[in-house]
Amino acid sequence: MEGKKTQKRLAIVGGGSAGLVTLKLALDQLPDFEVCCFEKTSSTHGAWVETYKGFVSTSTKYTTQFSCHRKFDSQVQVGANVEFNEFFRDNEYGDYLQSFVEEKNLGDFIYKNHDVQKITRKEGKWELSILFEGKQKLKLFDYLVISTGLAEKPKAIDSPIKTINSFDPKEPVSGKKIVVVGGGESATDMANRLASPDLNNQVYLSLKTGIRVSPRYHPIKGVPSDFLRNRFLISIHEDIRNAVGQKFVEARIKHQERFERFFRSKSKMNEKGSLAEKRKYWDTKLTKRAKGHLFNMFHNKSDGFLNAVAEGRIQIIGKNIDESFGSYFDFDNEKEIDLSPDYLVPMIGYESNLLEISEGLIQVKDFFLGCQHVDYSNIFLVGFARPIIGNIPSISEMQARYIVGLISGQYKRPSNIIEKNTIDRDLLNKRYPKLNTDQMYPVDMVPYCNRLAHKMGTYPSLMKLKSVSKWMKVMLSPFSTMHYLDEEFDLEYINNQRVYSPLIISALLVLIKIFDIPYTKIKKITER
Repeated sequence: MEGKKTQKRLAIVGGGSAGLVTLKLALDQLPDFEVCCFEKTSSTHGAWVETYKGFVSTSTKYTTQFSCHRKFDSQVQVGANVEFNEFFRDNEYGDYLQSFVEEKNLGDFIYKNHDVQKITRKEGKWELSILFEGKQKLKLFDYLVISTGLAEKPKAIDSPIKTINSFDPKEPVSGKKIVVVGGGESATDMANRLASPDLNNQVYLSLKTGIRVSPRYHPIKGVPSDFLRNRFLISIHEDIRNAVGQKFVEARIKHQERFERFFRSKSKMNEKGSLAEKRKYWDTKLTKRAKGHLFNMFHNKSDGFLNAVAEGRIQIIGKNIDESFGSYFDFDNEKEIDLSPDYLVPMIGYESNLLEISEGLIQVKDFFLGCQHVDYSNIFLVGFARPIIGNIPSISEMQARYIVGLISGQYKRPSNIIEKNTIDRDLLNKRYPKLNTDQMYPVDMVPYCNRLAHKMGTYPSLMKLKSVSKWMKVMLSPFSTMHYLDEEFDLEYINNQRVYSPLIISALLVLIKIFDIPYTKIKKITER
């Protein structure tokens, strides 16, 4: 008689959005596994647990939701009391994740207040050292998924000036001179909160270059920018797309009112008068200085801070002159400014604790496509991709589908994975030379999700959809992970979504596509 087969064990470290969607898919597709999700806090809201009153997400509800937990559509509501209704506000995303846990019956598999402090490789498996209620315990697993994601940690600054790492609404800093360093969404959001009129702070935003600020609501039809981003647009090679996009952004800033009239936009910005002109001035200046730099690739959608800049509550300055962070150049680099601020807010750099908890064994750079380890076939990352454009939950969902499929044997591990990873990393370093790709995997959401979909055989091609009308609907409707042909695909749901791209824009994209096809082929040959 054969001995009883030992049950395989899978550990998921991190119970935020990335960990939760991985847990749901693992329970569905790995019925013979023992699956455990460890979360060090008492919440499954992840980075969204500390949202503040007045918070508005930068991606829409429709785009950010999981395909396996559909709650929202791409309709735009017009009228009173619906401002930002298409976006998650306050604690709404946390509530969405909570409903995901409850409706998918995930709670019994989530171990809260379990802090994974150390990860060790032991006899081909993974040993976790977990702190719970003051006691340390060791657990061994056959497979490991780390979904703790990238935590914002301030870059070490050797300065006598006090540092603020977060905004405490219960004890906010007031009446102080503050310099926020960084140009990402977190930096501009922090600067905007610190510049609230009731706090009476002098707030400065220190930038090395400019930043491209994309509006949540676009002057084309007044809809969320997410809803104009479709598969047809993204199918154009990024070189051509970025070049055309830069000109379009400049035209959009300069001629916003004309855009709104031409495309019959029901604008939600309502910008008029001198403040609108000042906002436009800084939008133009920041965009112009962003050309060719990192923050021209990252589309900052915290556009509300431009109002604070226009009102003078935030002053834009250049980079620091010395390491004390007391003096700065002005934004035009024409003169020096001695600020001697009371506080510094360093909002630069994204780091994880992977190296720390694994004692140097686990690094993002060793994971092909940011999720599959090149040496160990039983460890994966979910949620460590940093979207240049896009959102982390949607990317995490696609990663989770891929890695769970690898564990179940549905997809095969590439035989030449080390070579593929080397090529992939070379391309990343060429495109993002100023990013630390050892600790993050930068991606443009749609092309990256498409790469994973091709590997899984779920890409919505014309051949697979077998209908031109169905294919066109998928190509032109707002992008979502619900487009992929997996078990969650619902064509009726897709058909109910609106197409917001104007006919004239779609026609222009067709013309661009004529030049894009040969360019893309030549580019692939030269990159080999």
